[in-house]
Amino acid sequence: MSNPQDPFGHNSFRYEPVSYGPPGGLPYGVPPAEPLDYPESVEPLDYPQAAETLDYPEPTEPPVNAFATLSLVFAFLFAPAGAILGHLGLAQIRRTGERGRDRAMVGVALSYAFITLVVIALVGWAAVAAISSNQHAAPPAASGPPPAPTVAPADLAGLLPGLPDVKKITGDQNLATGKTWDRIASNSREGHIDRPECWGSIGPGGSDAYQVEAVFGYRASEFSDTSNAANSQQVVAAVAAFREPAAAAKQLTQLLSGWRQCGGEVKVTLPSGQILTFSVSPPTDAGNGITTIEVETKGLRRSVRAIAAKANVVVDVSLSYAATGTTTDRSKPAVGITNYVLGKIPG
Repeated sequence: MSNPQDPFGHNSFRYEPVSYGPPGGLPYGVPPAEPLDYPESVEPLDYPQAAETLDYPEPTEPPVNAFATLSLVFAFLFAPAGAILGHLGLAQIRRTGERGRDRAMVGVALSYAFITLVVIALVGWAAVAAISSNQHAAPPAASGPPPAPTVAPADLAGLLPGLPDVKKITGDQNLATGKTWDRIASNSREGHIDRPECWGSIGPGGSDAYQVEAVFGYRASEFSDTSNAANSQQVVAAVAAFREPAAAAKQLTQLLSGWRQCGGEVKVTLPSGQILTFSVSPPTDAGNGITTIEVETKGLRRSVRAIAAKANVVVDVSLSYAATGTTTDRSKPAVGITNYVLGKIPG
């Protein structure tokens, strides 16, 4: 009898075993699944090709600094310029980032190396030249003109003109030979002068006008014309020899200095007490190294003085004449006698 609660006649509490087919098969009562119908071949999906790669420009390197290159070049041509260009290049490279720093450093190093070598070479050359010059220097006399020949004291008389020469130069045929001197006279015997530096201005061969210790030879000759007291004339030509030309030149300078200081009046007191007043003119250049002055003893006599120097000899000439005499140019014969003596001095 069927259960009224189970209209299908099943007993829900009764176990009914399920039978299985062979292993791997489907349980009985389950219909087999239909096989899937795959297509024979599957076409690959047509994906769009990848986008083409963008063409970016290759990165460029910064340029090489021009100063760096020039520094390396000028290190061999002119090292100071190479050093300057190298420093300029390094400064620009730090500022701009350009290449060439190593090049600039090499240029600077080479430049300073060459500069150092040149300085060392110059110092060495100068030292060698100085040593060589000291060792092989020629005597000073060899590089200059030969020394002027000196006149010995014994030859001084031959420098002075004789009577015929003096007559010819002065034009005075009444001249006669007078005294001679072989040493410088002492002016103290002839009186006292108010301006001692002026002894050499008013008369030749005074001891106060010469450096007597430097003189190692002296000669003076006198020629006089006393035929006419109103037109008398006297010539005294003197030469003084020194040991070297420099001493003679120094003596001439001293005499000229006294002449320049003695312009105006000079008074001499004679041993008798008589006072002579001399008027001295400024010096005049007569040419050929000769200087002249004119001296007047007021109311008595006038004279022309002429001095010069050559080699180791000083020439001192005095031509005096009466103040009442002719007014011809008396300086001309004084200069003529001086030139005569200069022409006799060697050199």
